Amino acid sequence: MAGYTQHEKIAEMAGIPSVISQKINRFMNDMNPPEEFEDHNAERKIFVCGHLNVSIRTMMGSEKLIDRGKKEWIQKEDLKWLLETRKEYIKCYYLYLAVDNICENKVRIKGGKETIENCINSWGKNSAVVIPGTEPYLRDVMGFLRSNAGNIRQIIIQE
Repeated sequence: MAGYTQHEKIAEMAGIPSVISQKINRFMNDMNPPEEFEDHNAERKIFVCGHLNVSIRTMMGSEKLIDRGKKEWIQKEDLKWLLETRKEYIKCYYLYLAVDNICENKVRIKGGKETIENCINSWGKNSAVVIPGTEPYLRDVMGFLRSNAGNIRQIIIQE
């Protein structure tokens, strides 16, 4: 996973206000998340089976929500909620996930076994979760990543 500083720098390059990137960082890392985001974790009910509806936090059980970027079902619930309540956060949410994906491949990129461009394209095609209405945000993030791959590489590899 990328560090807080890396996320902040890349979000700033993307023109995302720091207040938004800071809230997304806290939310994604489950570290003192803003109240409205914690309410989403604890109060948003998910239909599981039959008549059972449970919260995201309950579904995660003993697992930390820090793994939320690895779970497709959580990403779908997050995106639905953001689309309904905080559309301005969707671009930063996608950017956070993409930067973490790039960081997971940091050693391969640094060793020349992977290019950052391939990593970006692979994430966009294979890992990015999309729900109806979020496609334009993902396109914006993908365009930003492709246009700034060199600068992003420097930020991720050097830190």
